Amino acid sequence: KKYQIYKEGLKKGYFVKNPDGTVYVNKVWPGDAVFPDFGREEVRQWWADNCKFLVDSGTCGIWNDMNEPATFEGDIPDNVSFSDGNDKSTHKKMHNVYGHNMAKAAYQGLKKYGHKRPYVITRAAYAGTQKYSTVWTGDNQSLWPHLQMMIPQLCNLSMSGFTFAGTDIGGFGADATAEMLTRWIEGALFSPLYRNHASMGTRSQEPWVFGEPTLSIYRKYLKLRYRFIPFLYDLSYQETKTGLGIMRPLVLNYDDDPAVRTINDEYMVGDQLLVAPIVQEGQDIRAVYLPAGEWIDFWNGVEYSGKRNLLVKAPIDKLPLFVRKDTILPWGAARNHISDAPDQMMTFRVYGEKGNYVHYQDNGIDFAYQDGEYNLYHVKVDHDQVDITLTNAGYSKFYEKIFVETANQKYTFIFDNQTQKYIQQ
Repeated sequence: KKYQIYKEGLKKGYFVKNPDGTVYVNKVWPGDAVFPDFGREEVRQWWADNCKFLVDSGTCGIWNDMNEPATFEGDIPDNVSFSDGNDKSTHKKMHNVYGHNMAKAAYQGLKKYGHKRPYVITRAAYAGTQKYSTVWTGDNQSLWPHLQMMIPQLCNLSMSGFTFAGTDIGGFGADATAEMLTRWIEGALFSPLYRNHASMGTRSQEPWVFGEPTLSIYRKYLKLRYRFIPFLYDLSYQETKTGLGIMRPLVLNYDDDPAVRTINDEYMVGDQLLVAPIVQEGQDIRAVYLPAGEWIDFWNGVEYSGKRNLLVKAPIDKLPLFVRKDTILPWGAARNHISDAPDQMMTFRVYGEKGNYVHYQDNGIDFAYQDGEYNLYHVKVDHDQVDITLTNAGYSKFYEKIFVETANQKYTFIFDNQTQKYIQQ
């Protein structure tokens, strides 16, 4: 009762009420709790304004949890009074959009006071919440069936518009094993939200807890993840134009192939990469279906024709990964964290003899890109003919050097400030 925000919300009538007009109270983690009526715009604005304290204290993001809303002393009765805009409504009608409205309020507050792209995580969501927040698949368990569920869950979310999503790697509840954690960090490599998360009271899941070889394998895939960040960023840009997600079921890209319609233990990243994780305990070899076309093993460069099954060896340190032939991929610098400073160089790898690729670049921080402050790099390779064209040069931080790597040669391009073009060295 001494909590200032509670007193303010009580005075202004911002909390949901019982049918008799009294404020509804239930218990959540902190104890007795009341519930802001997020269906009202003025309540969302009040919540957003209270984000200023967090932003001023250095907070970079907000995680909305338990916001279904969840309660400990029974469900909220259906007839508890909620609002739907200016109209009176009920919990029964507003339950599914409660988390959506809360995420929207948090997003608006972070954007208003942080002046950066907001980072919001929400457990409860609704159609359209992807405009405001990332999501995860909730409190999973350290169980092999939950690792197996990860792929169809994230692919289904992606096809539903929720491109930026992830799971609790290693499982939230129960005790992970070294093998399970390793296969999870491999299998989730390209999930946009990439985090290891566990509940109190379960076995610690930091990789060093398991010793070697878990720690080294974990480090290997984290470093590989950073190499792929420019590619994932490009896919995020493309998603804003096409609506197509980052993680995709094979059937999305190959809807005319009956063989892929029930595959749920492989996924694609864009339409360039095919990922076939190990999701079965004790398994170190698996069948991988390659769709139509030609495919290149990411690890050894061996080429395979598609529309066939391969038997692939996958010891504990290997994630089966294939690149569609004649694909160009950006290859980020080796690093241990993402910096706000713009990259000075970029490398593009060519898988095959030719390809076209459009690479996107902006400052990665604010909304200036909406005013045209971004660059597009068109990379074209046709055997020994390599060309880089800069278009929509609205962002002032260009790469000083660009490298293009084929199987046999490395090409170097230098940015010429006078002509605003890339010249091959």
